[in-house]
Amino acid sequence: MHMAGHAAANDAVPGDHYSVQPGQTTLAAETPPVITFDQGQITVLRDKSKQLTLEQARAAHAQGQFKPLAGNLGLGYIPDAVWLRLSIAQESPAARWLEVVPPYLDDIRLFHIRPNGQIDERRSGDRLPQSAKEEPYRGHLFKLDFEPGEHALFIRLQTTSTMTAIVKLWQPRAFEQHLRGSYFGFGLYFSLILAVLLFNAANWLVARRWIFLVYVGYLLINTVQWHTSNGFTAEFLLPERPDLVNLALGLLISLGAAMAWLFFMMILELKQYNPFVYRFSQFGIALSLVTFVATLLGHYQIFMMLLMLTAAVSLFGVPWPMWRLWKTGEIWARLLALAYFLYASLILTNILGNLAILPYSEWSFRAGMASNIAHILFLHFAILLHYRRVENDHAEALIKSELVERQLVLEQAYRGEQDKLLRMMSHEIRTPIALIDSARQVLEVLDADRHGPPEPERQQRYGTIQRAVSRLGALMDMALTREKDIPEVWQLVKVTLDPRALTGSVIGMLDPTVAPRIHVLADADLPALSGDERLLRIALLNLLENAGKYAPGESPINVTLKPCNKEGVTGVGLHIEDSGPGVPPGMEERIFEKYTRLGESSGTAGLGLGLYLVRHIVEHHGGSVRAESGRSMGAGFIVWLPAHETQEGLA
Repeated sequence: MHMAGHAAANDAVPGDHYSVQPGQTTLAAETPPVITFDQGQITVLRDKSKQLTLEQARAAHAQGQFKPLAGNLGLGYIPDAVWLRLSIAQESPAARWLEVVPPYLDDIRLFHIRPNGQIDERRSGDRLPQSAKEEPYRGHLFKLDFEPGEHALFIRLQTTSTMTAIVKLWQPRAFEQHLRGSYFGFGLYFSLILAVLLFNAANWLVARRWIFLVYVGYLLINTVQWHTSNGFTAEFLLPERPDLVNLALGLLISLGAAMAWLFFMMILELKQYNPFVYRFSQFGIALSLVTFVATLLGHYQIFMMLLMLTAAVSLFGVPWPMWRLWKTGEIWARLLALAYFLYASLILTNILGNLAILPYSEWSFRAGMASNIAHILFLHFAILLHYRRVENDHAEALIKSELVERQLVLEQAYRGEQDKLLRMMSHEIRTPIALIDSARQVLEVLDADRHGPPEPERQQRYGTIQRAVSRLGALMDMALTREKDIPEVWQLVKVTLDPRALTGSVIGMLDPTVAPRIHVLADADLPALSGDERLLRIALLNLLENAGKYAPGESPINVTLKPCNKEGVTGVGLHIEDSGPGVPPGMEERIFEKYTRLGESSGTAGLGLGLYLVRHIVEHHGGSVRAESGRSMGAGFIVWLPAHETQEGLA
């Protein structure tokens, strides 16, 4: 049966003829330049024992054990040997060159049985040095002379990588033309990647961004991997060391997979936006490194199959990060999404072909190389656009930072002037306060001399004046303390203090509308404190004033004093509770920062220094203060101060 332009002849031209029968191809006078045997011309037998001889294979064929091969050979990562058989009927004498692809097949034995029964045995494979091959070619080529008659070809294959094969029959001149064209195409391919690699290396030297260095490493390993898997390393770099070439290929594939996962983890920001894909990628990197070690130990095939399966599964997670990038609407993000989609589609085609999940073909073999074009055309420019935008954002942030710094300098100058004014007013007001207190004392003595003990109403007014004077004095101390507000320069004047008496004296200084609302519950066995009475009074006054400001109406303010041990140290615990709006969640620590206020909802003004001073005063005494979190109503502050004996012991 003669057919014009049959699908098996990829490069056939009109007028060329050859005949196809199950297991046999008839070559007429006009034969296509190249025939690819992927239309059922080949039959196959798996040899699990890897011990079959040619005679046994011929007997198995005679018994019908060989099965038709629908397309190219693609069995995945199997440990078996495989026998292929095809029959060629030649009408006239001709020279033909038989090529077996891919180059990384380990051991190839060709048995050519001529019409007269003569058997020619030929050998190739990437375990042979170039000098031992029939042709010093990066792949596997057998030069055959066909005399008229039927020729049987038995091809035995064995490999530690994926069991895939494409068998082609070339006219010599056509193969030479193909060879020149392929070397030219490979030269352009590797030159283009090298240019991109050098460009990104320069970007890394200028910008010092790790993503560029990782991309360079990924491109370098990936390029050397394809250079090796296409046979160029064996042909040009290590022609007499096939053992090193085979080892290098397994190591390069493992490292290339690890670098691919690392690169896409970084560029797609998986840790932040796709945690599950990020964790799976981490697993992929770990498995790649395990495969690297397994390759060194001679267990390449089984671990490489696991690595390829893991890579295929991870690529099915492409839609999530791709959709996230696409919906941003930014040009760089959409370029990155497109590049990621193209890369994933091409590399997945290559992986599934190697695993025999998809039919193996030259396209599936080249798809892995084509995936690099997605990097060059789209992803490379996406990275540049993205980091140009980052640099612009960084420049804008620097400008804003400079403006903020200037504003901060102005605010600090303003606060400095404010502090100077406050200090001056505090010193000026002390004199009239002292005069008022002296006048009160004189009036109280004169009144007692003239009329005896003062009437209750007068005594109450004298008490009001005394409390007001004490309060003004405390406020002046507080203002001067805030003006210094550097705890390291405070000089503590320590005295022994009764916590109950200290609390009572501070309550006496409060506004008459606040003091009656305070309920104190103190244990009888409270230990004494040792500290600066003035500073501790200021701290307690701030806490109680805050409670009075924010607690509504006549609501009570509860103060609890009790012995409390902290980390084995005896001390006094002070708990202040009110029924006001409380501290918003997340603000429990921030309210102790300088100039931080919760708002003006109480109608009272302030500088936001009160709680800042409280914390520093308490900590300067070796204690601690914190705001309670998780309260359903009101605010709660817990103060702990070490007892007198403890502090003396530490001194």
